[in-house]
Amino acid sequence: MVLIVVSVLLALFLVPAPWGVVLVGCAIGLEVAGKVFWYRYSRRMPVAVGREAMIGLPVEVLSPCQPYGRVHLLGERWRARCNAGASVGDRLVIEAVDHITLVVGKPEDAKFDAVGEERLPAGR
Repeated sequence: MVLIVVSVLLALFLVPAPWGVVLVGCAIGLEVAGKVFWYRYSRRMPVAVGREAMIGLPVEVLSPCQPYGRVHLLGERWRARCNAGASVGDRLVIEAVDHITLVVGKPEDAKFDAVGEERLPAGR
């Protein structure tokens, strides 16, 4: 929008008559092309919100999980349950979310990969 305003001002006060129309036309074309680009770019990104988006994310244990403890996720502290148990500093992966408690497990035991998709058994 700023590009159009600047081009109109330039066309009115600085640019010779036939080139002012060309300048404004090009500015409008660039604005439209930019809007189309950003619209298409933003539409292809999947929306990642809610508890489904948390599955597969790595966490770090802050207090021993025997089976309940605290973990660090994206700058926040969460209550967590780890059935296998974990000590302070261990890196775990979120397997599920139970109300406001994260169910975590060791990465090799995790049912989900790093992007939250369910792992298939080997050979499939």
